[in-house]
Amino acid sequence: MHRQLRLKQSTGFFMGRDRIIENYIQRLLDWEEPVTADTLNALAEEVGLGPDDIAAIKQTAQNHLERGRSYLEFNCFDEAIEELTQATSLDPLDFEILQTLTYAYDQRYGKERNIADKKQAIALAKRCLELNPNDAESVILISSRETEANKSQLLIGLGLAVLVGFGVFRPVMNYISTQAEIRQLTEAAITPDPAPASDSPSTLNSDIPIAETGTTTSEIPPEIDIPITFDYEGLTLDSRLSRLDNYKDSSYYTLQGVLLNISDQEIDALRLNVEYLDKDGTVLEVDSKEAIGDSDASVRPGDYHAFDLIHKTTPDLANIRLSVVTSDQVPAPATYTPAPKIKYNWGGKPPTQLTFDLTARSENLDVYDITDSAYFNAEWAVTNTGDTAIRQLKLQVDFFNKQNQLILSKDVLAVYGSDAPMLSGEVRPVRVITSIDLDYGRYEVTVLEAE
Repeated sequence: MHRQLRLKQSTGFFMGRDRIIENYIQRLLDWEEPVTADTLNALAEEVGLGPDDIAAIKQTAQNHLERGRSYLEFNCFDEAIEELTQATSLDPLDFEILQTLTYAYDQRYGKERNIADKKQAIALAKRCLELNPNDAESVILISSRETEANKSQLLIGLGLAVLVGFGVFRPVMNYISTQAEIRQLTEAAITPDPAPASDSPSTLNSDIPIAETGTTTSEIPPEIDIPITFDYEGLTLDSRLSRLDNYKDSSYYTLQGVLLNISDQEIDALRLNVEYLDKDGTVLEVDSKEAIGDSDASVRPGDYHAFDLIHKTTPDLANIRLSVVTSDQVPAPATYTPAPKIKYNWGGKPPTQLTFDLTARSENLDVYDITDSAYFNAEWAVTNTGDTAIRQLKLQVDFFNKQNQLILSKDVLAVYGSDAPMLSGEVRPVRVITSIDLDYGRYEVTVLEAE
C-alpha cells in the first residue's frame, strides 16, 4: 500500500540542503513496500547520500520525535501525530519512533473513537512487531483493538502514562524508566471476570495437567486456557489469566498473575524460571521472568503483587511450569508502625462503589550527589476497601517547594491496566521514586483515573 506521508517543507533541515537529500526522502515516501535496511541502503546509494547526510537525517527525525513527545505530555494528539509522522518518514526503521506514533494514534482513538485512528494504531503495531517480534505491548494492543467489537471487557490503550510520565507515559526510552512502567503501554487488559483469590498455593499434582486441545494443526483454536504449576513456600500464585492466543502466523502466551506473600519475610526481588511444555510434558523452551523487580516496592507479609508475562511461542504449548530462581528477602518485623493515610483529591467525579485507602509506608529524600538535586523515594500501599475490583488506578503527584511553588508533576500507575484487577481487600505496594530539587517541601495526590 502506498504510504501517504507528507513531507513538511518548512522543516529547517531541508532549507538550504542539497536537492539530493530531498530526492532521497521523496523516494522513501513513494516506496510502496515495507522499508527494510536494504531498502534504505539501496536508496541512499542510488541518490548518492553519504554517512554524514544519513546521520543528519536521523538527527532531524529525533528532533521531530522529541517535539512529538512534548505534545503527548499535554495530550495534544494532532500535533504529536504530525511531528511523529515526520519522524518516521525520515527514519522508518526507528522502533522507538514507530512505537510512539502507535501510542499517539491509539490514545487519540481512545479520546475521539475515530475508527480510522484505531485501524492506523493496529497497522502501526503490526509494523512494530515486524521490527521487533517480541514487542509485547504491540501484541496486547492488536489483540484488544481487533477483538473489542466482540468482547465486553475493558480495552487496552497503549496508555503509557509510561511513555509520557510513565510514572506515566514516557515513550519508550528516556521517558520509560522501568519495566513496570512499560507495562502501562497497555491501559486495560482484556480479562475475564476475576475469580476469588485462592487461599492455598497454586500447586498442581505431580502429574502435570494438560490443556485438552484435541485439534490438528488446521483446527487450532484461537484461544486456549493454559494450566500452571507453581509451588514455593511462603508464596501463593493466583493465575487470573493464563491463555494461549493463536494467530495466523504466530502464537502468544499471556499470563496475569497475582502473588500473595504468606511468609514471614519481606520480598524485595523475585525471578521466576518459566518452562513451556507441550501436551506430553516435553519442555519446548525455557525463559525467565522478573516477577518482582528492583524498581518495585518491597512485598510485605499479606501483600499482593501483580505481574504479567507475554511470550511468543508455538501452538503446541499446553502447560506452564514456574519455579523460583532467585529471591531477595529479609525477615519482616513482628509488627509494623501504622502507616499514615495519604489524603487525595479526585480529578473528576468519583466512580460509585470504588473506594481505596492510600498509605505512606516510607518516604525519604535522598541526596545522590553534590549537585543541587535529590531523589524522592517512597513506598506507598493501596488497599481496595470497596466491594468491586479496581482494574486501573492512575494518580498524579504534584510536588511543591518550600515556597509552595509547583516544581514537578508525576503520574503514578498504582494499578496497571495490563495486570490482573485488584480484588476487594487486596493490599498492593507502590514504589514512587523521582529526581527532585533539594528545595522540595510537600506533595499533593490527585486521582486521574479509577475504574
